[in-house]
Amino acid sequence: MKNPLRNPIIPAFAGLLGLLLFWFSVESGPDDIVGSLVPELIGFCLEGIFFIGIFSWLQQKKDDDRKRELKQSLAGAIGFTRQLINSSLPPDQRVALASQDSWTRQARTNGTQLKTLHARVIAGELNVSADEIQAMQQLLRARLSTLDSLLSVSAELSHAHLSAYTLILNEIHRLTEHEHFDSAELKTSFADLMSLLVSFNTEPL
Repeated sequence: MKNPLRNPIIPAFAGLLGLLLFWFSVESGPDDIVGSLVPELIGFCLEGIFFIGIFSWLQQKKDDDRKRELKQSLAGAIGFTRQLINSSLPPDQRVALASQDSWTRQARTNGTQLKTLHARVIAGELNVSADEIQAMQQLLRARLSTLDSLLSVSAELSHAHLSAYTLILNEIHRLTEHEHFDSAELKTSFADLMSLLVSFNTEPL
């Protein structure tokens, strides 16, 4: 969360207060300042800082909630790739995913399933035929236009999220455009894609 004291209103408020204090000291004697103005200024400053801090915190919380929702929408859009990769593993090596899962709540929270799947892709062997590879490529092509359109959404999160999502898109494009895949090449591409998905998932807002 950003420091509310970085809000430009606060230094402007302090500067204006200093000018008023200087003007009052010129127009009045020191006793007038100490006896009447200083207590009022202290109360005024405390109230101003309190309300500015509260409004800054509420605005920051609203922005953080919005970014969290945007990240979850991106995660849901590219989450089908995890199902695809998981299905390419031998049955005894697959990660137990929740039914009707698209990048589950648990994965969005701590990435445990993503990391587990990533490790199994690296350590195991893929169990796919040439026809299955082509079917996977067709599925990825069908989703490309939607995934490409979400690039602007990743830019609203941060530069780091934009970079991570761009790398994911590049890897998916490469997967769909490669004409002569074998299982070894597919394993390398899936491992790279899983690494990017883990990186995107763990990138802080």
